[in-house]
Amino acid sequence: MNKYSLIITFLVITLISSCAQKQEKTIAIGVMLTLPEDMYQQSVQLNRAILEKHPDNISLDDHHIPHITLLQCYVKESDLSKIEQALNGLYKTIENDSLWADELQYSKDKTESFASIGIKRSPSLMALHEQTITLLEPYMIPDGSQVSYVQTADGTPIDDFTLAYVPKFVSAHSYEHYNPHISLGVAKTTLLDSLAQNQFQSKKFQAAAIGVYQLGAFGTAQKRIWESE
Repeated sequence: MNKYSLIITFLVITLISSCAQKQEKTIAIGVMLTLPEDMYQQSVQLNRAILEKHPDNISLDDHHIPHITLLQCYVKESDLSKIEQALNGLYKTIENDSLWADELQYSKDKTESFASIGIKRSPSLMALHEQTITLLEPYMIPDGSQVSYVQTADGTPIDDFTLAYVPKFVSAHSYEHYNPHISLGVAKTTLLDSLAQNQFQSKKFQAAAIGVYQLGAFGTAQKRIWESE
């Protein structure tokens, strides 16, 4: 084989390798704590009360499960088996610890606000959050795209908020900035005042499992990839 043939062969191999890398799928994932039945039902009921007055909102159900996010990030689909192995056994570090849903969070000084069930930042929850980041750090990649998410049923693009939020989760929303919560939706504060007084119940509970889900619009947990036993 002469030098020109070697050069052509090298260029072909490089091109094939480059195309393969570009075609490798990147997905947006959330590592999260799933909820026991009582907290699951309270989250769904509060969400439904919001949807009655504000139907253009997230809808919590079996395809958009209520949860407590530990981490959101982009990863390569080919690394999912390694991520599952890394997380295996992590649930045992928190399965007997109590979590406390201590308030209905929203901006009381605004006419309309995003609402969530606030979860107290206990030492064990903070340690779990930080350990999750440490375990998955080798697999995180900086960039994703619209196709990294579970697509909306009506074809609406993934919202700009989610596209900006996920890649900055570690740098802007973790460690001292971590706010553990269960998302409920956006509503008038007058409605949220009523829900806080009449429907929300502060309670302690234990997480049901740790799960990895592919994210959809507004960071919803839509496609289960893995869950602890």
